[in-house]
Amino acid sequence: MSVTNIEVKEETQKKQGAFSLKLLKFELVNLSSSIMVLIFSVIYPIGMTLLFSFVFGTPEGNSTEIHTRIFLQMIFTIPLASMLMGNALNYATEIENGSALRTKLFGFKDKTMLLAKLLANLIFLTIAVGIYSLVIGLALDVAAPSVGALFTFIIFFYIFSTAVFILGHAIATMCGRFGVTFGIVMALYFGIMILGGSMGIRPDQMPNGMRHIAMGLPLYWIASYFTDFWKGGSFDFVPLILTTIGFVILSVGLFVLAVVLKKKGKIKEGARPVYYD
Repeated sequence: MSVTNIEVKEETQKKQGAFSLKLLKFELVNLSSSIMVLIFSVIYPIGMTLLFSFVFGTPEGNSTEIHTRIFLQMIFTIPLASMLMGNALNYATEIENGSALRTKLFGFKDKTMLLAKLLANLIFLTIAVGIYSLVIGLALDVAAPSVGALFTFIIFFYIFSTAVFILGHAIATMCGRFGVTFGIVMALYFGIMILGGSMGIRPDQMPNGMRHIAMGLPLYWIASYFTDFWKGGSFDFVPLILTTIGFVILSVGLFVLAVVLKKKGKIKEGARPVYYD
C-alpha cells in the first residue's frame, strides 16, 4: 500500500471516529430506549412526588412549603436514575458484550464516546426534568422560586448530575460486568436517595448516626434548608459548596483510577472482561 493510500485511510478513520450529531443521536436513542431508565427517570419521580404530597401535604396549613420541599427532593432522583444508573448499566453492557471495544476498532476514542454519552445524558436529563416540573407544577402547589434561587439551583443541579455521571462511568469501567455494576449502582441509587431525604424520611427524622453520614452529601443540605431560599429567604452556602466539592473529587478520583487501571492493563476489555495481575 502506498504512503498516499495509508494517509487517506488514516484520515477516513479519523473522520469516522470523530464526534458527530449521528453519534450523539445514537447515544440518546440508546439511553432513552431503556425501559428501566424511562421508569425511574420519568414515571417514578412524578408518581412518588404525588404520593408523598398526598401523604404529607396539609391543605389547611403549609401545603405550599411541603409540596415545594418534596418537589426539590424528588427532582434529584432523575439524574440518579439516568446519569448514574442508566449510563452505568448501559456502558457495563457495552463492555461485557464487546460493543465498547468494537467502537474503538472503528476509530472512536474513549474521550469521544464519553463526550457523546455525557451530552446525550444531559439532553435526556433536561427533557425529563422539564416533564417532571410541568406535571408537578400543574398538579401541586409548588412555590415559584426567586431568580437567584432558580439560577443557583440550576448550576448545582447540573454540577451534581455531571458528577454522578462520572461516578457511574467509573464504576462501570472498573466492574466491566452488568451484574456487578447493577448491584453497586442500585445500592448507591437508593442509599443516596434515603440519605438525601427522597424516600419519605426527612433528614431531621433520621437517627443521629445516619444523619451525620447524610450531612456529608450535598442533597442533605438541599433537602433540609433550600426550601426557604427557594422562596426568597436566606441560605448558608458553605456546607453545600464543601459537600459538593467533596462529591465531585470522589467521582473524578474514581474515574481517574479507572482510567489508570485501564491503561496499565489491569482491566481487560472485550466480552466478559476479567481482572488479572
